Amino acid sequence: MHFLKLPFYSSFFLLLMIAFCLQNGNLQAQDAGEIQVYGSATTPKYTTMIELHSNYTFKGPSINENAFKTKNYHPLLETIEVTTGLSKDVEFGFYIFTYNINGKTQYTGSHLRPRIKAPDEWKWPIGVSLSTEVGFDRDPFTDQLDWGAEIRPIFDKTIGDHYYSFNPSLGVSFTNNECLFEPNFKYAYASSPKVNIGFEYYGNTGKLFSPFKLPNQEHQLYLVFDLFLHPLYEFNFGIGKGLTESSNDLNVKCYVGRRINWKHK
Repeated sequence: MHFLKLPFYSSFFLLLMIAFCLQNGNLQAQDAGEIQVYGSATTPKYTTMIELHSNYTFKGPSINENAFKTKNYHPLLETIEVTTGLSKDVEFGFYIFTYNINGKTQYTGSHLRPRIKAPDEWKWPIGVSLSTEVGFDRDPFTDQLDWGAEIRPIFDKTIGDHYYSFNPSLGVSFTNNECLFEPNFKYAYASSPKVNIGFEYYGNTGKLFSPFKLPNQEHQLYLVFDLFLHPLYEFNFGIGKGLTESSNDLNVKCYVGRRINWKHK
């Protein structure tokens, strides 16, 4: 981990080189409007966070019933997320999902997301919160609607310069009557006061009590960095590689956030 002590730009370009050196593997990523591992902290009261999430697929799954997916599958997914703090430990979020392929942008759904955090007064040794989502997603190719929900427990901990977060999420489809296990994990190292460098993992093992066979599961690893250049802004960038044949082979994701404090003074 000595490379993390290099100057920021050196560390970043080294991560880029490592990611592209992995390109020849059987790796991949998920189609998701928002690729993010949540921390336990909620948006403060009297504050609204506006985020733009952008995810681009350079290479799709190597296993797919449609050959178009592997050769010409380069969608750009962009999501607007607006989150407002309702109290010290409760926030409420709203998503607008879009999907762009071959220059055509489509609206593909919206979710509502309340989240509650364990109060600091409880003095738990780790941060804990629970995020839930409910809404619909529209398939950009068939226009079929899928109504569903997500239940995302969040556990995180900072130890010195090291940050860990685990999100053992459940994705519920009301339309298909199924529940999928979708675990996420993040590790970040504070290489400087304004830069974190680390990795994020995203998975989908299939039905909760009947996992898919490994080639049909989705497992993806991102090399990521976070910038904290100003208290009102956040920035995350990552290059993802899939670890199974059913995952996107090469994916890039980025989100930019802006906090707005609207309490009257």
